[in-house]
Amino acid sequence: MTSAYYYISISRDPYYNIALEDYLYRQLRSLDTIYLLWINTPSVFMGRYQHPEAELDVEYLRSEDIALLRRTSGGGTVYHDEGNLNFSVIKNGEASVGFDLAACPRPIQSALAKQGIEVMRSPRGDLRLNDLKVGGAAEAMTRGRLLYHICLLFDTDLDVLERILTVSPDTTVRSRVPSVRSRVANLRPVLPAGCTITDLQHLILDELRETESELTPLILDRDAEEYIQRRRMEHFEHPDWIYSPIGLAKGS
Repeated sequence: MTSAYYYISISRDPYYNIALEDYLYRQLRSLDTIYLLWINTPSVFMGRYQHPEAELDVEYLRSEDIALLRRTSGGGTVYHDEGNLNFSVIKNGEASVGFDLAACPRPIQSALAKQGIEVMRSPRGDLRLNDLKVGGAAEAMTRGRLLYHICLLFDTDLDVLERILTVSPDTTVRSRVPSVRSRVANLRPVLPAGCTITDLQHLILDELRETESELTPLILDRDAEEYIQRRRMEHFEHPDWIYSPIGLAKGS
């Protein structure tokens, strides 16, 4: 088994973290497996093929000064805040063989199972607890390399989530890939009393250490930081990417 690496981002800036994930995905192809754990301040992440006005209340987002981002991966729109834990899996593989997407969230499922909590992966790929969505997943693949990420609801403000993802009935545009609305729940109420989001990070890392023959912390150098800052400014923060027509359905 090849060695794997992990990185826990200390930044809570969503633009930094999405550029960091991009760096690990695109620039570190020599590393076969990388796991990334990260938390963001309030922000909304659209899928690559989505239109903002078709998925969320854009005016409310602006009035509350909440960041809007577009992912490289597909999938639906999700709300992030500091009660939300993000877990990314980046792997090399044979494009012709495909990737086992069901294996990606297993460290999370195993960690929760040891706390007496059974979460199931739905046919759509999200994680569910008693039929309530507790984690939404998406993925991208480029030249035999997989980027999988899942957004776990630990102690997210569900009222704000609902408010932001409420679309005006007057909206006339639609996304090429519309979000599928689901009833959601947080994990914290079912975890042992006093369990924090940092504790959940450690539980997931413990599972990774059991499944990987070697799990090494990743250290980023100055070149990495320069790439991340440049990619953030030139791409992920740029309005041409965030509001790109790529999200519009044909005929909209």
